[in-house]
Amino acid sequence: MLDTTTSVPARLSRTAARTTPGENNAAVQTAANGVAARVVLGKNSAAATWAESGENSAAAQSAPNAVIRSAAELTSTFITTSKAKVPIKATAKASAKADPVYWKPQSRVWYAVAIGGFLIALALSYLVPDNIPGLVRGVDFSTDYPLDPTNYRIFLAAIAVILALLYLVSHFFHSLRKRLLHKAQFIFAGALALAIWDILTSKLFILQPPYFPGPVTILDYLPTNWLNLLGHIGASSRLFALGLIIGTVAGIGTGILIGWYRQWFYWLFPVLKFTGVVPATAWMPIATVLFKPAPVAMTFLLVIASWFIISFMMCQGMESTPKALYEVSETLGAKRSFLLFHVAIPHATPSIFTGISMATSMSFLTLVAAEMMGATAGLGYFINYSKTFSKFYQVYAAIIIMFIVFSIILAIIDFIRRRVLRWQKGLVQQ
Repeated sequence: MLDTTTSVPARLSRTAARTTPGENNAAVQTAANGVAARVVLGKNSAAATWAESGENSAAAQSAPNAVIRSAAELTSTFITTSKAKVPIKATAKASAKADPVYWKPQSRVWYAVAIGGFLIALALSYLVPDNIPGLVRGVDFSTDYPLDPTNYRIFLAAIAVILALLYLVSHFFHSLRKRLLHKAQFIFAGALALAIWDILTSKLFILQPPYFPGPVTILDYLPTNWLNLLGHIGASSRLFALGLIIGTVAGIGTGILIGWYRQWFYWLFPVLKFTGVVPATAWMPIATVLFKPAPVAMTFLLVIASWFIISFMMCQGMESTPKALYEVSETLGAKRSFLLFHVAIPHATPSIFTGISMATSMSFLTLVAAEMMGATAGLGYFINYSKTFSKFYQVYAAIIIMFIVFSIILAIIDFIRRRVLRWQKGLVQQ
């Protein structure tokens, strides 16, 4: 058994002494000490050279083979023992820890359970009978309240089939396989949530209409009204894109001014702080008076919501640029414009994308509130209209659509960020 508590140089020296008995033992010991010193202090170290010199230096040079043989024996023993002491499970854990993105266990069983979760939800939809305890159509809820489970059952079956097909396709795409297996537990949790939601609403009516519609009601409504919803999605998307683009351009420009020029920072940064602490929705009364028609006022609110965050993050990113980068560039003859466009702005690029992601969230929140103010189309207007007539299944449908649209927007921003900041791969924790 290798003594792991003793340092390598000490073991080398002791092994050499045991290997070569006789009158040259002291010489071998001296030479071994020299080799040990080289191990610790470096090949060309003066201290290592001194350790090999001395009274026995001539004798030590006469026994190099003993030292080499001792070092080889120690190295072989160390490698053999190290390999024997590494268990397979530890190696597996180390390889699992090596992937910081897909860190969940790559279990096929969990993926099969996830597919089975949707099949179980489908079976419960057939097996659990509908029960409407004392509720009357036209009295407790509207006569056109959707309760046909056909679309819901088709949805569950389609999800199970799609997951199975994706697993087959993943045999040809290793990254897809890792992503699917990593998300398996979450997919199963989603299937379980759907089943519970269906039982509590559309089966047992513990959560009663019209305030708590189930997945059966929502999926029965969506396919028959998708054209109307598509018009509202288009109106919201146009308004959102316009406000976010203007706010992003204005935020990046303002951030460069206050982050690079002292005069702009002196005059503009206090204004930025003032507008930042005031929610964008608080400007609604002023916006409706100053800007006509209503879409212009709503665009102004979205610009305010995104402008502050992006400009502040841009300014912070430029101010955090290490001074050494400027000094090195100036030493190489860089001009001030080069420092701005090739040092400060590239260093602030990660902060820009952080600000854009935050601004996207704030702008989406502002969008819904702004559309309730005076719009004639849009998801916010649709929610307000549906609430007025107590059609809460339409409210839930609009919320689900918002989630899908917002997720797509974030995915697009994240894709652009990864392309622009691809130089960060391997440098920062994912």
